[in-house]
This record gives sequence, structure tokens and C-alpha cells, in this order.
Amino acid sequence: MTQLPQFPSFRNLAADDKSLLDLLLDEVQPQISELTFTNLFVWNRSEPVQLSRLDETVLLQRKRLRDSKTFLLPPLGKQHVTSVVETLRKQNLGDYQVPPLYGLTFQESQLLSREGVRVESDRDDWDYVHLTSDLAELPGDKYHPKRNLISRCLSKYKCRYVSIGPSEINACLQLQTEWCSLRNCSMVPGLEAENTAIKTAFENYDYLGVTGGVVYVDEKLEAFTLGEKLSRDTAVIHFEKANPEVEGLYQVINQWFCKEALGKFKFVNREQDLGVQGLRKAKGSYYPHHMVEKCIVQL
Repeated sequence: MTQLPQFPSFRNLAADDKSLLDLLLDEVQPQISELTFTNLFVWNRSEPVQLSRLDETVLLQRKRLRDSKTFLLPPLGKQHVTSVVETLRKQNLGDYQVPPLYGLTFQESQLLSREGVRVESDRDDWDYVHLTSDLAELPGDKYHPKRNLISRCLSKYKCRYVSIGPSEINACLQLQTEWCSLRNCSMVPGLEAENTAIKTAFENYDYLGVTGGVVYVDEKLEAFTLGEKLSRDTAVIHFEKANPEVEGLYQVINQWFCKEALGKFKFVNREQDLGVQGLRKAKGSYYPHHMVEKCIVQL
């Protein structure tokens, strides 16, 4: 931690910050999907992250792509967030204006609201959290449409699941290129940023320590997904892509990945919908066990 500049000075995130951040994240056991080194690192080009040290606490400052706003992410360290906020408010910072804190859970924010700070919920960034067993087994009537799509896919195509290894990475990158060509990613800033993040994830696959799975359809790789541990009982799925022309393939890759790779976790965090109505409907159709409400605190 001593290699970090003292607040309010910051420096840019680097690849070799992984060991420090992994250690701190393991201590705080995060609930929000943003708080993994993988997420911070692969999105760093479009959503730059900077680090600073406030006593024994690490502060992460991030610029958000969709509105160009800068936020502090939840502080990492042994100090409670209320103590960190109190320290921030008392600092003599010169020209530096402390940005809002983003990503605090409802419970953390309620503690701060009692201290007189303004708190607002950010529904577009709430995380969808599911029971892993629900995603792996799709039980009951409410998942009947998902099981139907999977059955139709498996009856029409010969599909097989494989964990991602070195021989799958190039094919995954090729599928991502094809997917982006269909959607003109270069013309949509959010999709282009995601494209860069996915390529960065595959280029650093072993170093990041993520887990991935693919589905071959008639012996051609047509779907992939990437996830990792978020906390002791929760995994997070960062990316999921499939050939849209293969009906039911998204449902297949989701179910098989949860069954084959994430069985040791009680929950799966499938991240947020960003306020996109189609994405909100799709994520809601998997009936989350609960949502992780994220709040913004104005300091």
C-alpha cells in the first residue's frame, strides 16, 4: 500500500496492483459486481481507474463511461466507510473536490444518511443476484419457457460444453468479432467499450484468474462466458456472448456454466441492466433471488 500516493493525489491503475487489490477485496467481501480486479482492469480504457491512499485505506476513483461522471468506489481497508467519509469531509484538499461515493449498498448508505449526507439510489446499476441452483436447474413452472428454449436448441443442434483453455481463446475472440460486426459495435460507445474489455480479459486470461466456458454447436464455438469469485458465497458473471441465430443458445450457455463451473457458490451476481429496458426484461426473466441496491452518496 505504501507505493500508492497519499490522498488527494492519485495514480493510474496498473496490472501489478492485482495482488494488493485482491487482498483488500478478500477482506471486505464485496457485494457489488464492480469490485473485482478483473472488472476494474478490463474496463480501464473506457472507465479509467485511479488509486490513492488515505491512511490505511485505498481509495478507487473511476470515471463512468455513460455520463462521464467521476466517482469514488467503496473504500478498501479496515476503516469503516462512515469513518472514511468523516475523514474525507474534514480534509483540507485545496482545489480537489471530492466526487460522490458510488456503489455503497443500501445498508451502508443508511448509516451515512444519519450523518447528514445526501443519499440517492441508482436503480439502473442495481445488481441481479440469483441462487446458483436456480440457474443450474431452472426448476418449477416459472422457468418452463427457459427449459423449452434449451430443449429446442439441443434437439436441433449437437451442443457440447468445454471449460476455456488456450485452444478456445482465439475462437472466442473470433466469435466476439463476429458478434460486434452484427451490431456495429464501433458506432455504439458502450458496445465498443465492452468489446475492448472482452478482448483485454482474454488477452490476460491466465493472469486475471477468471473462469470461462464455451459451447460448441455442431463443432463450431458459438458461445462463451466469463466469470469469477466475487465473495466467499457469490460468483459474478462478467460477460456472456452467443450466436444470436442459434435460438436458445444463451439459455444453454448460462445454465451449463452455472452447473459446471459455479456449483460451489450459493449465489451468482449477473451485474446490472444499465437502465436498458430490453436488458432489464431479460435479466428479470431469470427471477433474481435479490437485488443489490447501489447508492450514490454526495460528499
